[in-house]
Amino acid sequence: MKIKIQNSIKFRLFFNYAVLITLMAVIALFSWNHARYYQDQIDEMFYRNLLLDDLKNRLDDVDDELLLYLSTKNSDNLNQYMYNVEVLQESSQRITEQITNFTEEELMFIDIKNMIDEYIFESEWAVDSKRKSNVVGYTYHYNEMMTIKEYVNQYVGELNNRQLSRNASTFDEMSRQASQANLYNMLLIIDLIALSLMIVYKTSNRMIRPIMNLSHSAEEISSGQYDIEDVSVSSNDEIELLAITFNKMKKSIQSHFDDLKEKSETEAKLKDQELENLKMQNLLEQSHMYALQSQMNPHFLFNTINAAVQLSKIESAKRTNEFLESMSRLFRYNVKELHSQVTLAYEVDNIKDYLELLSVRFGEMIRFEFDVDQSGLDVVMPPLILQPFVENAYIHGLSHKETEGHLMITVLDRSLEVEVIISDDGIGMSSSVLTKLFEDHEKVESRYSTGIGIKNVKKRLEMFYKRKDLIKIESTENEGTIVKIILPQDRGDIC
Repeated sequence: MKIKIQNSIKFRLFFNYAVLITLMAVIALFSWNHARYYQDQIDEMFYRNLLLDDLKNRLDDVDDELLLYLSTKNSDNLNQYMYNVEVLQESSQRITEQITNFTEEELMFIDIKNMIDEYIFESEWAVDSKRKSNVVGYTYHYNEMMTIKEYVNQYVGELNNRQLSRNASTFDEMSRQASQANLYNMLLIIDLIALSLMIVYKTSNRMIRPIMNLSHSAEEISSGQYDIEDVSVSSNDEIELLAITFNKMKKSIQSHFDDLKEKSETEAKLKDQELENLKMQNLLEQSHMYALQSQMNPHFLFNTINAAVQLSKIESAKRTNEFLESMSRLFRYNVKELHSQVTLAYEVDNIKDYLELLSVRFGEMIRFEFDVDQSGLDVVMPPLILQPFVENAYIHGLSHKETEGHLMITVLDRSLEVEVIISDDGIGMSSSVLTKLFEDHEKVESRYSTGIGIKNVKKRLEMFYKRKDLIKIESTENEGTIVKIILPQDRGDIC
């Protein structure tokens, strides 16, 4: 669809704004012309008054300098007098330029001009008499000057009074005309505002109405209704072009939606099959985890029972009973069903039973401490995670120490995860030994060991939480080892 230039929104907006700007320019020009006219009238009203006032001032200047010269005969006063005479003659000439119609007032201007000439003539005689030291002569001529000056002042005063009287009536007429002009300006401005509002309303209404129709249709499409009627716009501009494009888009979306619906049905069937495959894969992963978890050292059970027999020979039945109860709980926990999961609380209790058995052999050679944040004990985890690290602590660290050893187990609740720290002050490990802890062939062999390697624990944690970097080990030779285990907060009932 091709849009004519005169029908385009851009052209219509430009044309409307051009009309409004032109009207505003006309109003501004009209106001400026009236203001300029009134300014010229005011200047003309007071121009003659200004000329007459200037003439009086020039008379006073000539009189002052001449009187000083007649009194002192100072050449500076004479020079200044001559300069003032020239200025007075110029002012007198400007007055004669006002004579155009030879009215009564203009005839008075001629009289003033003649009196000024006579005044200057008498002043020159006074100067000449002063040069000749003729006191009677310059006194006479100066008195004649004063008489002429008085007549000039009377004429000037009369003309000023007449001019002010005429200006008053003229000013009233000008005020009336200015009020009318202001009224015309106000009416023009109101008409311009009304015209502007009408143009804006018609233009916006012509543009917004079809856009609102498009908006309603778009809302219906967004709600899933694709079978609505096409939007009809007959404005022959860009909006009509937009409506045509919108209708094409609606039909394209409907066609695409039908294709997606057909494809989704096919994908649903494929997903059902994929879900079955995922279930099978999950069973295989569980089997792998169970196989890793089931590694147990048979010597552990034998050596523990042997220790119980020895203890029964040297202690009373009560101590032996406590020992055997701890051993029984430890065995039950170690042979827990492979598919089970426990809370950290169960793991900590198991470690306490395990350390109770170790204390029989080591006595006071190893001191065990717990610092447990109770709020973190309900985190869910696989079983037998902490015990291999405790085994590693006393087998490789504390058992080879000649002095008393210290083993500390700390549980910290960090909101999004729980951190378990197992630290000892044993002989520590080198970096090479620390690396071998995570190798497949590295297994703990001891009379007090489950035989579960650190790599086994690492794999089970990663399979359980679907995360990496859950175990961090730091060790320094002859100083000790620190193990940090991160358990993400996955709280819930035990399955």
